[in-house]
Amino acid sequence: MFKLASGFTLIELIVVIVLLGILTLTALPRFINISSEAHLAVFKSTFGSFKSAMNSANRLWHVRGSLTGSNAINVDGDIDYNSLGYPAGVDDGAQVSTPSDCLDVFKEMLQTDLLAEVPVGDGPGIKNLSADVDVAVTHNNDHCYYTFVSESKSVGFNARQFRYSYTTGSVFKYGPGYTLP
Repeated sequence: MFKLASGFTLIELIVVIVLLGILTLTALPRFINISSEAHLAVFKSTFGSFKSAMNSANRLWHVRGSLTGSNAINVDGDIDYNSLGYPAGVDDGAQVSTPSDCLDVFKEMLQTDLLAEVPVGDGPGIKNLSADVDVAVTHNNDHCYYTFVSESKSVGFNARQFRYSYTTGSVFKYGPGYTLP
């Protein structure tokens, strides 16, 4: 008599391995993009929080008497307001004139754990930042620029950026495809 063998045949094992390979190939790209999606979520939430904080500060300014400059009411620190009631500085008379002023407004209004820094040296963009910086803060004319650089600090990387016009109070995202210099 023949003894019955138990277990899987070679064909069954090969089929299972092929199926597992197919499942891995379809699921792996989804897991690779999780980091990029997380950075996008941080950008979107920070943008929304900053915009909301600017609107709330403006409403509070109106409710408390519309004071400007050194007479402005502190919101969550030492924020100074411009003549329209938008945050425009920290303890120096409602005037943003340097990237450091933009950095102060960002930190005071958001109270965030994101590491923001003003680039040093010549040239725009993200040159000469510390290794663990999340947001590069720059200034030009009447705008503060907040560029999220935590994903990559490579030249040519399409970064996410929002801008704050401290003269009008508008906060807006820069269009997709902003390329770091």
